Amino acid sequence: MPLELESYFFLSYARQDDRDDVFVSRFYEDLVAELDRLGEDCSRQRPFRDVERLALGADWERTLGREVGHCRAMVALCSPSYVHSLYCGKEWAAFQSRLENYQARTDIDARALIPVVWAPLRGPVPEVISRYQYSEHELGREYAEQGLMSLLRGDPAAYRRALRLIARRVQYAAGSFRLPTVKGLDLGAVRSPFPAQSTVAPTGRSTGHVRLFVAAGATDALPAGRRRHEYYGRSPLDWTPYHPPVHPTVAHRAQRVILEEEYTSSIEVVDDTLGSKLDEAMGENQPSVLLVDAWAARGAPYRAPLSDYDRQNHPLTGVLMPFHQSDDESGDGGLWEDVRQVFQRNWMRRNDPYDRLFRVQVDKEHFDDRLAEMVIVAQSRLMENAVPRRLPAGPPAPPMPGLNVPAQPPPLAEDPDDDD
Repeated sequence: MPLELESYFFLSYARQDDRDDVFVSRFYEDLVAELDRLGEDCSRQRPFRDVERLALGADWERTLGREVGHCRAMVALCSPSYVHSLYCGKEWAAFQSRLENYQARTDIDARALIPVVWAPLRGPVPEVISRYQYSEHELGREYAEQGLMSLLRGDPAAYRRALRLIARRVQYAAGSFRLPTVKGLDLGAVRSPFPAQSTVAPTGRSTGHVRLFVAAGATDALPAGRRRHEYYGRSPLDWTPYHPPVHPTVAHRAQRVILEEEYTSSIEVVDDTLGSKLDEAMGENQPSVLLVDAWAARGAPYRAPLSDYDRQNHPLTGVLMPFHQSDDESGDGGLWEDVRQVFQRNWMRRNDPYDRLFRVQVDKEHFDDRLAEMVIVAQSRLMENAVPRRLPAGPPAPPMPGLNVPAQPPPLAEDPDDDD
């Protein structure tokens, strides 16, 4: 694979630690800036962080697998959430397997997996992590006791000291070793090494996939009565109801929430075939969620398919309508009266705490939780009522390779010296 297509490093982290991506984003940017200060130009081998590099509607699992299989180093932000995250465990195991393959070929212990204490772990540190220099004394007592995220928030001097040492370790790893790449890495087949995490993907009657549908306007086709352009982009998939957006789009944010629930997702725009697509999804044991712009729901081309949805029975489909307090136009009672006419049947159960599949006027602070609730409720219904899908018979899967953790790397003193 050409050098310029490799990521300089892969940032592995649990999204539950930082829902709004404020602190992870700050650390990522600071780390790239520190590498630049050390003379490393990452522009041709851009580091990988999912929010920045995952395209809207992308196959998350395939993209993550490709990047873990080709990155030059991996920085893991370890925390209680990290060791309970299925996909963090898969990323760790997949990259560690590359280190083992490299050592088998070269007899070199590559020090390219860099665990960082993002938030201190409760109880014993998993052996697979503790065998690395997880809590290094060079990083300071505050780092070991509080974690890097806490230092970022309240101790700038200790944070900068730890950041410099982490950057040196990344620079050394990316520049010293050429790990074998893995094409077509399937994270779905990788087992997590963390004892707190299940070793298999979501089970039961679900396929582990959620279908997202967006009904929203665009800058060149604003919904009737709408005057503010800043909430829209070139296509409905560029809709940002929470402005200024923390995430690129609400669709991208929804995909992140679903990934946190350990499911994959796909996304498309609502059209006249919505009803048949929802039926298809139910037949495939896949829940669906409609992300609806209240302004766009009132007229063409969305009113008819949304009204058809309302008249039909789709027990595995949720509806979520974002609302931002600063959007004075959307505070108009007439807008929501029109929306009530579109969803005449479902309107009676809006924001019902006992039936969480129809949510209106969802603000930015509650979007993630409301969407996660929808997925959980829909999955529960699916497990109770769906017909199991039979898979064709075949030979058993081969065993996964063992996880022989490389020996502990030497102290940082052997790395290139910092000029500071």
